[in-house]
Amino acid sequence: MAGRDVGTMGENQFISWCEPEGFRAQKSLVDRLGWDFLLEREPVRSAQAPLDSQNDLPKFLVQVKSTDRAGEAPRIKLSALKHLVDADLPAAIVVLEFGIGNRLPRRSLMVPVDGAVIYWTLRRVRREEARGNRKLHKVTVPIPLKHAVELGNGGERLSTALDGMLGGSFSAYIEGKARQRQTCGFEDGSVVGRFFVPGEDAREKIHSLFLGSRREIDVMDLTIERRRFGIALENDTDFFRDAILEFHAPPLMSASIELADPDDGQWTRFPVQVFAVPPLQDGEPSAPIRMANAFFEIILDFDKEWAGMNFDYGGSRSVELDEAVTIIEVGAILARRNKTVKIELGAVALELPATESEPGPFHNWIPVAPMLRRMASVIDRHAKPDAPNVLLSDFYEWIEKHQDLLALGSIAGANLFFPRWDDDRVVDSQDTILAPLTVDLAGVQYTVLIELPIETMGRDEDEVKIVCGQPRIVADIARSPGSSTTDFIDRAVEMSKRHRKAAGPALVAAAFENWTIGSA
Repeated sequence: MAGRDVGTMGENQFISWCEPEGFRAQKSLVDRLGWDFLLEREPVRSAQAPLDSQNDLPKFLVQVKSTDRAGEAPRIKLSALKHLVDADLPAAIVVLEFGIGNRLPRRSLMVPVDGAVIYWTLRRVRREEARGNRKLHKVTVPIPLKHAVELGNGGERLSTALDGMLGGSFSAYIEGKARQRQTCGFEDGSVVGRFFVPGEDAREKIHSLFLGSRREIDVMDLTIERRRFGIALENDTDFFRDAILEFHAPPLMSASIELADPDDGQWTRFPVQVFAVPPLQDGEPSAPIRMANAFFEIILDFDKEWAGMNFDYGGSRSVELDEAVTIIEVGAILARRNKTVKIELGAVALELPATESEPGPFHNWIPVAPMLRRMASVIDRHAKPDAPNVLLSDFYEWIEKHQDLLALGSIAGANLFFPRWDDDRVVDSQDTILAPLTVDLAGVQYTVLIELPIETMGRDEDEVKIVCGQPRIVADIARSPGSSTTDFIDRAVEMSKRHRKAAGPALVAAAFENWTIGSA
């Protein structure tokens, strides 16, 4: 082999590799030097950078094997192959094929210790350990020549082959090799557990885990095996007589649920995750399916031919304003006597019958839901990309306090009372009153102008009473808190007059007092 012997360490031979094109090897030299070599190769130097800032000599761990049987893969000790895999160096096996009586190789091959070789080696080692065989040096395996690189008879092109084995920087190769050693063989099914669930309701407990409706159950005789390449070892097995199993079920897919009132067309739609129980045994009855998000769930039990809904509107959570309004919409529709439930999974739609129910806790908020949705949409466009949050309990308290004002923009029949003033006869010539409202919600100021048609009007000594018809939103806007709204209201008044084809002055109510809710 071209080069000079610069030192030894055990069985390893360290060779300073000076000939860039490869090496010349003789069988007698291979036999004399041992079974592997640490090669140092002179790197490519750049004339554009100082030498002291360029890399040191790259090192390669090379196992050399020779054979007199052309076309037959020589064998290698499994311990030696594992040594090449475990070394934090670029490693390869060079195979020299000699003919009978030849002193020079008739053929030279290089087998890089790549991901495939690492996987194959560690799997074979795992199999031997499972058999109780710890003497890997007594096990020989054929060298995998499937991905071998052809060299010149005398080892020419070895430099090019080693560069191709690296495929990039030296450090990136070492990191990739270490990562492959640590992770290969631990694919799906690397941890296998067996346990017993006590009780007559064991089946329902298992179902509830996969449906995501519970996270923990008590189990007995829990055995956990950590498998690599599908092989379990005794020292990788744990046993527990009693244990608590915690399980976080992943959803299988997404779906959407639509709730609607068929009488007046009010509706809302929101996304949910779909959870299902896999087939646990042959002949098992159909397991339930659960569709749920943070505040709503539907459970379909095909075995019992039953479906149920749960609605969680607890006020302790801080949520985005859009979700808070959706919760109000859901509660408002569920509080109605007539409602429909539709589930959409991709192109499939399933409509469920909903039985009549007594008015729920959101019954008084049915009129406020449409106005809240409009407000949330305008505020969301203004606040993007930072969606505003509210604490649900504060949000509920605010709605309860101002529900009459919120209903002003959506339902007919509002009664407005104004103190008498000197020119209140102007009301007699008007068919509409314009009401500007401003609210500070979740750190954003919302302003809207509402048209209120005058159905009837009366006056006594102290006040003017107006009964209004179906309101119409003229325009709305969201701005930073404290912003002036005069310009917006002036434009909105002119828009209303053009829409109504009205001439002369408009009757505009004084702005209602601001109502606020703190952001959470």
